[in-house]
Amino acid sequence: MKINTPTLKAFLVASSIALAVPLVAQARPDMDERFGEGPRCEEGMRKHEGMGRHHGGPGMGMLRGLDLSDAQRDRIFELKHALAPKLRDEMKAVHASRQSLREMMDKGEYDAAKVKQLTEEGAAAKARMAQLTLQNQHEVYQLLTPEQRTKMSELREQRAERREAKREARRMEGAPVQPG
Repeated sequence: MKINTPTLKAFLVASSIALAVPLVAQARPDMDERFGEGPRCEEGMRKHEGMGRHHGGPGMGMLRGLDLSDAQRDRIFELKHALAPKLRDEMKAVHASRQSLREMMDKGEYDAAKVKQLTEEGAAAKARMAQLTLQNQHEVYQLLTPEQRTKMSELREQRAERREAKREARRMEGAPVQPG
């Protein structure tokens, strides 16, 4: 069978367009801003590179906009860096328990007592991480002046309102809403 070259070219062009149309239709209008162009590009890139969440560690985003003194910044730095190895050790325990559970599953084994022990170990390590983090946040909070504490509360309320407004906007657009 002989294929006509112009017909083949036309078919390839048409099929390429047919494949591209659904992708273009699903493209979000703010994609350029999230991935490299537009006024919000840096914010979007930070979020997608994993940098937009922690602002210096868990719970440290609460300090943005508080005009901390150098002494406060230094002490917060010390507290944060003293916390890091403790959290890392607890995270190792969480990963170890998950890995052991995964290995049991891969081998097709099930030992109810062992599963209970491993899940409790992982949960206990996560609980210790939460306790350490909250203790650290409390120590940081104690460093703040009364004015900074008031401002932090106001900023927290503003952030919650913005977050809720964004969530509501996504809900109105029909997009899935992420918790938190």
